[in-house]
Amino acid sequence: MADKGTDPEDEAREVIDTQLKEAGWKDLEEEGGDTGFEREYSTSSGPVDYALLVSGKPIAVVEAKEAQKDAYAALTQSKRYAQDIGTGENYAGRYGVPFVFTANSDEVWFQDLREEAPRERKLRSFHRPDGLEQFLNTDYKAAKEWLEDTPIRESDSNLWDNQFEAIQSIEESLQENKRRMLVQMATGTGKTRMACAQTYRLLKSGYVNSVLFLVDRNSLGNQAESAFKNYDVGPAMKLSDIYIIEQVEDGVYPENADIVIATLQGMYSLLENHDELDIPQDAFDFIISDESHRSIYGDWRVVLNHFDALQLGLTATPATHTLSYFNENWVYQYGYWQAVDDGHVVPYETYRIQTGITMDGLYYEDEEYEPGDLENKITVPSTNRLIAEEFRKQSGEDEKTLVFAKNDRHATELEKIFREVYSDKDDRYVKKITYTTDDPDGWIKRFRNQKYPKIAVTVDMVSTGVDVKPIENIIFIRPTRSAVLYNQMIGRGTRTCDEIGKEKFTIYDCIGIVDYFSETPPFNTYRPDGTVDEEKSGQKEREDDEDDEIIVADDVQDHLEFSGYMFETKDGQELRPDDYVTHFERYVRQNQSEIEAIKIIMESPEALKRKHLRELNRKLQDEPEKFSEEKLQKAYGQEMTDIIGFIKHALGEDEFPTTEDRVERAFSAWMQDKDFTEQEREWLNLLKRHFVQEKVIKKEDFNYVPFSRHGGWNSAAEAFGGEEELKDVLQELNEDVILA
Repeated sequence: MADKGTDPEDEAREVIDTQLKEAGWKDLEEEGGDTGFEREYSTSSGPVDYALLVSGKPIAVVEAKEAQKDAYAALTQSKRYAQDIGTGENYAGRYGVPFVFTANSDEVWFQDLREEAPRERKLRSFHRPDGLEQFLNTDYKAAKEWLEDTPIRESDSNLWDNQFEAIQSIEESLQENKRRMLVQMATGTGKTRMACAQTYRLLKSGYVNSVLFLVDRNSLGNQAESAFKNYDVGPAMKLSDIYIIEQVEDGVYPENADIVIATLQGMYSLLENHDELDIPQDAFDFIISDESHRSIYGDWRVVLNHFDALQLGLTATPATHTLSYFNENWVYQYGYWQAVDDGHVVPYETYRIQTGITMDGLYYEDEEYEPGDLENKITVPSTNRLIAEEFRKQSGEDEKTLVFAKNDRHATELEKIFREVYSDKDDRYVKKITYTTDDPDGWIKRFRNQKYPKIAVTVDMVSTGVDVKPIENIIFIRPTRSAVLYNQMIGRGTRTCDEIGKEKFTIYDCIGIVDYFSETPPFNTYRPDGTVDEEKSGQKEREDDEDDEIIVADDVQDHLEFSGYMFETKDGQELRPDDYVTHFERYVRQNQSEIEAIKIIMESPEALKRKHLRELNRKLQDEPEKFSEEKLQKAYGQEMTDIIGFIKHALGEDEFPTTEDRVERAFSAWMQDKDFTEQEREWLNLLKRHFVQEKVIKKEDFNYVPFSRHGGWNSAAEAFGGEEELKDVLQELNEDVILA
């Protein structure tokens, strides 16, 4: 054993000796045996400070440096010793051992020298003998070949295209030996399913042996555990039939599990209590952090930094710091509007509820309060009651609704008020679900799976990850300046739900939050470089953000200033209904001679065809205001009027006939003073119903139901006395219906 002095390098070696022993490496000179470390191990270019041996065979060298020297820079020296050590092995064509470490008293660096292995990285400490041996037994080259040769859809033929593309991008990054990867996928587009598929491929290929899936609350852990266990890997075979999948519960760490699911809080607690349980840094070689924009903050970051593992971050709303943590390796992006186009999530509409106080604040007891002081310094029960009452008037009955409150006290107040407004409903209709609620996870399950509650009042417990597909309304009575949190909260409504025929969800904005984020529209919070504006992002805002004292202005009566749908433009601005109508009518007047469909409607309606209406709808949608029949119905307050009626109104007609009214009026006028056979009247009734749905009719329509059931074109022609006679009938009706 070399004599130890007091110089800095010797001090560093004392620290390294301790670290090696704590990692399970025995001092072979002192204790004997064949697995441990030897100092001053001989190589052809001189002794290396340490060699690590397993079963008597060197598998790694360690170069020690004093604290003031750069441990990373010493990797070159370590690799020289690895090349010159005489083991008879030949890694990457020139090295006698596969692993090298460099260390001073402050940091440890590690590199796997095999060609197909991930590159150097900084470690918390040294690997255990078992962990290093497992690395040695991992054949990265064979694993990469398996991943490359085994089609992704052969592993899972039911993947959506975006899930397939995400896995493809992740595996391309692995081929480049990247250690950290970030995937952004809009809420509701299958991040967890993709993670299950990727985990299965990496385990089966042998690229990884143990996986940690991190979530930020227990309810999400339960969802993830179910998803992993029930993931199909073959006929009548689940992932849990092949691998042990367990969740960290009640502080118990499942050491024998292949896939461990844990909350950040739970894993942090286990790591902090290392006196009772020491979880080594090589316990996992693949970590997936769901909602990763949360997991890299403060104390939680300790969890990710503890382990030497591949890291995959999943998020719907990445911020700058998130991208930085994952080494700028943003491997895949799948945004909300693309997901809407693909049918994986539903679009939203915005409904604004503004009261005098939420717009202008109030003067109360010789003190002036701004709108931003609501629920911070002062609460006005009549404001909250007005919001609840207006919501009930405007929303459908029995729709699943999520209400976001400022804090737990505010949530309690809103629960009381909503219960009063819905006092005719079941006692379970409205429920506050926050961390102070008895059995909050149980209530989240009921909200997701059972008839009641219909309205859940929360702060942020249901703001991320919780999958409640039937949610049709989100009510904002809680301000936030975090674009990340704002998008996460809105994301609760995006999921499709075939059981209720969900086609959209509605944001009820009661505090002007949509205006605040007008420069960063929902689900598009990125700068040109792709990251969230830091000024409007930030950490998870605390649910327990309570005030010591708050003034209750229960003798103030608020009033409604505005209640109505808002219409978002392509640049994120919001238009009130009257502004939307003004924009539309101006557009129609300015383009009436340019757009063919408008010209035909006004000049030669008998020539209107479906292709003209399709082109008209496309042009309207391409405008900044994204005009559509459905939006115009809401803006005008005319739910039964169609696009033709709106165009004719914009060009001077005062009436707003419904489509049914217009068709009925046209048919009545056309049929007046004419005699028809019973067979002709039967066909005319069929034509009338068709006009209500399709606006125009052509010969090809007779090949389809309901006409085909009555003999199609030939039968109709026979009823009206011949083909030419039928053509004349259709031409006249096409013209009269549009003119009506």
